[in-house]
Parts: sequence; structure tokens; C-alpha cells
Amino acid sequence: MDKKILEYIKSMQLLSLAVREDEEVYIANVFYAFDESNLALIFSSYEESKHIQLAFLNPKIALSIAKEDKIALLKGLQAKALFKEASKEQEQIYYKKFPFARLSHAKLYALELFWAKFTDNTLMLDSKLEFKR
Repeated sequence: MDKKILEYIKSMQLLSLAVREDEEVYIANVFYAFDESNLALIFSSYEESKHIQLAFLNPKIALSIAKEDKIALLKGLQAKALFKEASKEQEQIYYKKFPFARLSHAKLYALELFWAKFTDNTLMLDSKLEFKR
């Protein structure tokens, strides 16, 4: 994965994920920690939440990480990932970033990236940076 994409993912902490619901889609926003060695985004949520139930049924997830609203400063990532339960190592990564989350009864999950496209208008690039696993 390109260094610029890695740096961007590490600098952010909120993503929007989209899951399939029959012929429709459902979206949720979650805070994440990044497992760089596995290229996975780790987040917490409740097992009974709609997006988690749907992710178990349809584990291929679309996601977006973006912040800026000025076109010249826009940076953003759109990606596809495989939904999984977080490993013990990933739990430690998440709790290191969000120690207060240990107080919650939420479970931890991981989104293993298999495709990503990064936009960075500040680089004045003609093309987007793309990653494929």
C-alpha cells in the first residue's frame, strides 16, 4: 500500500461503512484504530446493531474516510473490505487507542482492506492512488 494512503489512514479515526440489506444499503459511522500489519480497520459495535447483523450476512463492506469540505483541500479514501471479528492482537491495538472502550460491552470487529482508492487534491495528482490486495 502506498505510503500516502497509510499515513492518511493513520491520521484519521472515523469511517463510514455501508452494508447490503437485500436490495438496499445501510450505513453506519464508527471510530477505528488501524492494524497496519494486516491492513485492517478495527472498530467496536454492539452485536445486535443492524450494521453488524447485516455485515455477518454480507461480509463484503464498502467504506469511506473523509473530512475536508473544500475541494482544493479534499483528501479521502474509498475502500472495500472483508468484515471479520477482531483478533486478540487487534483488540489490543484498539484498546491502546481508545482505552475507555474497555468499559463498554461492545464487541470488536475488523475490516480487512482488499481495495482502496485515495484522493488527495493537495497533491495536484492527475490520477488517484489505488491499492489492490
